[in-house]
Amino acid sequence: MKIKIMWNKNETIALALSGGVDSIVLFHLLINEYKDSYKKLVVFHINHGLREESNIEEAFVENLCLEKGIKFYKEKLYMTELEKSSHISEEMLARDLRYNAFSKFAEKENINRVLTAHHKNDNVENILLRLFTGRSRDYNLDIAEQSLINNLLITRPMLDIKKIDIELYAKDNNLKYYEDISNFNTDYTRNYIRHNIIPLLDNVNNNSFDNIINFANYYKNLNSVIKENIKSLISENIVIEKNKVSIHYKYFESLELVEKYLAINLMLNDYLEVFDVSKKAIFSSINNLTEVLGTKSYDLKENIKIIKEYQSLAICKIEKRWYNDKIEIIEEDIEGSKIYNFLENQIQVSTQNDDAELGFDSTDFPLLITTRQKGDTIKRGKITKKLSRLFIDEKIPRDIRDKLPVVRSSRGHIIGILGLEKNIGNKKNQYYIKIVKG
Repeated sequence: MKIKIMWNKNETIALALSGGVDSIVLFHLLINEYKDSYKKLVVFHINHGLREESNIEEAFVENLCLEKGIKFYKEKLYMTELEKSSHISEEMLARDLRYNAFSKFAEKENINRVLTAHHKNDNVENILLRLFTGRSRDYNLDIAEQSLINNLLITRPMLDIKKIDIELYAKDNNLKYYEDISNFNTDYTRNYIRHNIIPLLDNVNNNSFDNIINFANYYKNLNSVIKENIKSLISENIVIEKNKVSIHYKYFESLELVEKYLAINLMLNDYLEVFDVSKKAIFSSINNLTEVLGTKSYDLKENIKIIKEYQSLAICKIEKRWYNDKIEIIEEDIEGSKIYNFLENQIQVSTQNDDAELGFDSTDFPLLITTRQKGDTIKRGKITKKLSRLFIDEKIPRDIRDKLPVVRSSRGHIIGILGLEKNIGNKKNQYYIKIVKG
């Protein structure tokens, strides 16, 4: 049986060995026909703790490695307990824990490559699953020959081999292995595809498997070209800041619906490094934004907002918590000048008017600097105006409104808002305040 060699003869490689027929066959190939293709082989085994047979399979794999003189690493996950405290699916939790364990083992052996026994049926199954469940829009459909996960190169040398050929090899070589009975439960979509659809494909066409895989490759290449074109199109119309990327709204409006979706997805992935926003959330925000005339914001997920501003559409990564969003300044602390940290800003209070934004006197101490609060008002001449109205009139973007330092006197009156405008005039004060870094 021919596998694809993607490593060199001087390399130490690891094999993820479950005890099932696929990984047992790959193990047999590596220690026999392909024993000269690497320097050293190490085995990793994960006991997910989900079935009574898991401990038996662990012992079987460990004894097999002992018999063949192969170094063996194992880890038990106790999945049933972990799942209760996790907010992700059993499949995703198992995957994350599995690769974390692989990384830990690999570090001990100075290994950067782990082989898995994914085969041609797995690949076709994955393609169909993503098509049937609607996860084809943002993902490659097929299983890659190699992928980088947790700084480990996950290599799949059996992707060109059908399951039936693996089973025949095991039978011809009298290999012992274990079947995971949960794989036969067709209540799961993946298992339904595996047992009720995959076996019928050869009845349709002898080249069905190859045709499906070729389509997935074509889709992957097409998707890549489209995304590059979108990136090229929007690159001249975006502004990148810390935790924020904006696109000119009139330009965004000129795009087709699918282009809008791809543009937002690109802004999330490439500029904010956010990859887990759902298609539904993106399309819902696009539809809602077209119905709004003024400013409006929507949550794409917990800490990601999409904000329609006056001339732009912005996507912001919101810090979940600030620890310095309220500071008190007392007169005794200031000897000429002092710097205070407030959110992302540095604020200077000084006795000298060095291009200050606001002025105040000793009667205003202790000074309190906070973010805006509900119901805040500020006096402008003889007019008292709500801060919310002021921000709208001044066309201050929504994500900035919640970060502007509001300076309050000891009497609770708002003296001014830093970063909004200078309000000094010719009046002389005892103290002055400004943002020096932000």
